[in-house]
Amino acid sequence: MTLFKQIALLVSTVFLVLLLIIVLNDLARTGSFQQGQLGTTAQDMATTLGIAISNLPEGDDPATLEVLFNAVFDSGHYTRIELIGVDGQSIHQKSQQLDIEGVPGWFINLVSLESASGSTQVMKGWTQLGQLNLEIHPGFAYSSMYQALVSALRWFALLFVVSMVVLWLVLRYVLEPLQKVREQADAIHNNQFVQQTKIPTTVELKRVVEAMNLMVSKVQGIFDDQEKTLERYQQLLYRDKLTGLGNRRYLLDQLKQSMSEESGLHGCMTIIKIVDFEQLRDQHGYEISDNLIRILADLLRQEHADQAVERVSRFNEDEFAFLSADDESAVTAFIRALFDKFQQQLESEKELADVKLLAGICDLEAGGEIGNILSSIDYCLSQANTRGPFSIERQASTSLELPQGKMQWRNWLESVLTEKRLFLVGQLAISNQRIPVQRELFIRARNQQDQVIPASAFMPMAASLGMALDIDKEVFRLVSSNSELDRKIPLALNLSAAFFELAEAQEEFDQLLTDCEQNNTRLCIEASHHVLNQHPIMCSKLSERVRRHQHQFGIDNLDLGQSLQLLQSGQFDYVKINAITLHEMSRNDMAAGYQALRTITDTLDIHIIAVAVDSQEVLDELKALGIDTMQGNFLGSAEAI
Repeated sequence: MTLFKQIALLVSTVFLVLLLIIVLNDLARTGSFQQGQLGTTAQDMATTLGIAISNLPEGDDPATLEVLFNAVFDSGHYTRIELIGVDGQSIHQKSQQLDIEGVPGWFINLVSLESASGSTQVMKGWTQLGQLNLEIHPGFAYSSMYQALVSALRWFALLFVVSMVVLWLVLRYVLEPLQKVREQADAIHNNQFVQQTKIPTTVELKRVVEAMNLMVSKVQGIFDDQEKTLERYQQLLYRDKLTGLGNRRYLLDQLKQSMSEESGLHGCMTIIKIVDFEQLRDQHGYEISDNLIRILADLLRQEHADQAVERVSRFNEDEFAFLSADDESAVTAFIRALFDKFQQQLESEKELADVKLLAGICDLEAGGEIGNILSSIDYCLSQANTRGPFSIERQASTSLELPQGKMQWRNWLESVLTEKRLFLVGQLAISNQRIPVQRELFIRARNQQDQVIPASAFMPMAASLGMALDIDKEVFRLVSSNSELDRKIPLALNLSAAFFELAEAQEEFDQLLTDCEQNNTRLCIEASHHVLNQHPIMCSKLSERVRRHQHQFGIDNLDLGQSLQLLQSGQFDYVKINAITLHEMSRNDMAAGYQALRTITDTLDIHIIAVAVDSQEVLDELKALGIDTMQGNFLGSAEAI
């Protein structure tokens, strides 16, 4: 029951008790007064009528008495008038039967009034003519009392309604801060921290609001402090101090993740090497050599901002590395452009005019060995060195037959969509008790040679050709129509960047949510941290839509190097973090970073799912850390659905 209803009930009870007391007291007092008034009126009328009869020439004349009696009866309040002679015989009498009109029976039973009578001796000179008796009916008293009661009740009703309205307005104004407090509590539940700027003047409410503001401020402070701690340890763990790019550990972790996951990167790894860097440092010193490193890092960072490459890092003192999902021509063109910009920028640096670069490229394929990849790139760099400065050497390792050029890719993607050669595979995320928590779905395609092509091989080109949304729609269709899906386990779908950038698939997505809700299929909708950070407004709206249909919303591949403010803007149920990242953060010198991560996720009620679990050792370490949901090839590979 709301506070208004409780106070309204209390006020209503007080009004009712007060009304009963006043009405009953007033009826008792008025009834007694009216009874006395009836007696007085009856006696006065009897005396007046007796005097009138005494003054008649013939006091016992029936006609004259009839006129006088009728005059009294015309008032309508008398039921009987009788003149009795000295001998006891009635000289003249008149009576009538009166009904009480307009007064309910319950009121007559509530207020007991008796008929009043009056009598007087009628004299004729010194001779007694007789005795006059008169009875007056209480009907007019009942009527006046009832009308007074009705009037009083109307006034009470009017006052009650007015008081309720005033009470509602007053409570709405006075309790507005409490409504804000409730909104603050709801906001905290939704991972948002809102401060009340308008402090009420009511002392009790002021204390509540100030206490709530203090609590929100502390929670926000805890979140901010832990985020800074996490960012600081992330910088120590994965960032190169000189350039601000990722370090060797960062790239190897990303490479391992890409190679171990079923949804892994299909592309290439590139290393750009500065020729004779140690000689340059010995000749010109650390300041000049560090300046060279910064120049090359800035160029790579600019291209990375244009999304030409991803996961850029300073791999060694004289090497920079990055991963790319683009095809051979795009990566080669990117490196050529980088070499040209580098040479142009060094034209103004006399000490660096003779600096040369080399590039080695090795194709990546899921399941490959990292050691073999690094060996291949080292071989490519050696080969490039023999060919001269600013040379590029590539070693292809993929066995997949893929289109070459955008026109061929477009035709291939259109045929795949038209011929329904896309299919789903699923990989379970399980709890420590081996209970399935969700099944993440990945899209695959078959080429004309019946080879299975992972999404990482064709999705980057589909995105560049504006066809990523068509593939998303096909995924929605497959989820809705596939009768082989085990719908008892929640299905995890990863949305592409095109879904957030274009509005064309919104209707199909809403239909998917509705269909899954109707057939009791739980969905776990997710997208990468990078994509969600690029579209925070759309992320918030999508979170509301997903939760409205009783599904879950999560972040795939949470990047601890990016801002975690996104966790507050959306209502996330879970985040997926690479198992290697969690393992590195749990080391003794980095343990505070992991604790900061757990504080943030626990504060926001967000579940952690470790992905890319590839060994029993990693599994045991994650269990020791308190991670209770994991996913990876060691726990079960992806299977066709």
